[in-house]
Amino acid sequence: MISNLKDAWQASAFHSEELAVFARNATLNETRHGLVMLSMVLLVIFASGATLFHFFSFSSYTVYTTCLLAVLAAHVMISANAARDARALYLLGTTLIMISGTAFVLLAQRAGDFNQVLFASVALLFMVAPLVPWGLREAMLVTGLVYGTFTLSTLTSIKQFDNETLWSLQFIMVSAGLISLMLVARNTCIRKDDIRTRYDLEQANRKMLYLSNKDPLTGAWNRRFLKNMFDRFTVGRHLRSEPYHFAYVDVDDFKPMNDTCGHDYGDEVLRTLSTVFTEAVGDDGYFVRMGGDEFAMLFSADDPQSLLDSAWQTFNASMPPRRDCTVLPVGLSIGLVTAQPGQTLTLGEVSREADHVLYQAKDRKESFRNVVNIVTAELGAGVERQESVI
Repeated sequence: MISNLKDAWQASAFHSEELAVFARNATLNETRHGLVMLSMVLLVIFASGATLFHFFSFSSYTVYTTCLLAVLAAHVMISANAARDARALYLLGTTLIMISGTAFVLLAQRAGDFNQVLFASVALLFMVAPLVPWGLREAMLVTGLVYGTFTLSTLTSIKQFDNETLWSLQFIMVSAGLISLMLVARNTCIRKDDIRTRYDLEQANRKMLYLSNKDPLTGAWNRRFLKNMFDRFTVGRHLRSEPYHFAYVDVDDFKPMNDTCGHDYGDEVLRTLSTVFTEAVGDDGYFVRMGGDEFAMLFSADDPQSLLDSAWQTFNASMPPRRDCTVLPVGLSIGLVTAQPGQTLTLGEVSREADHVLYQAKDRKESFRNVVNIVTAELGAGVERQESVI
């Protein structure tokens, strides 16, 4: 019970900052919709009341006052769409209810009697409060202000009203206020549970999406991610008038190494390769496992060949020795292509050109066991190649 009251006390209080940020956006929209609904309900009530007062020949100031309240409700309903903060929405709702309550008290004082319509209006002001999704703290403030306004106003004019009217008014306000607060507390708990559920579901979906784009062995991105990200990445570089680079990275003689040193060592080679090259591209690109011992790189760099050379050296220095087999320096064959700004190329086109130069690099791998083995190509309009062998 105590935990439920603590949960209902404040609509925006959550146990973690990330959840609070998520809830803030959801709560803002819900608060706006709730205030619009509150304003719409009061607009209908005031407009209907003005019509009834006119039909039953109430005083002109009663009809005029309810018309003004209807205009105020319409104004708040419009203003709610422009507010960008939940506290501003709470203030608008509180102001609307307070002004409406004060107007009813003034009407009663002027008439010298609380008639049935005014009694019903008092109860309605308390009952519409739960339409706004505020917490118990804000709801108690609103109901307390309304209760205090009516009580103080009637006490200052106590001679105008008999005891039966005053006690009846107190009974209606206390009963309606308690019901309103119970509804607010219940709605707040339900709403916060719903927000937590939606947050957990969104986090789970995000995690599933992340894992579905990752290679489970190496932690590198996979083919699906490359296919989905390629256009976004290249368009971004095009808008900034920057070239981008695409490379295929292949581990030389991976199968013999696996057979000699074991699959555990081969897996370690692939994981180390992924870690080193992912760190090399950083936030300016992606390292992707295409399958087996073949990887792809999509990245930006002022000097891509130096970046690849540095990554290759770090990779070789990171590989631990094996006592039970002879481990030669692990060779890499790299086919690198560069696309200049303004070129509209598909992943298939860029991939084919990178594959072409990769095979050239693999043909000469025996001569590049201790140095980086890169064959490059510059892509021109119409995917024309200008090859450069390092």
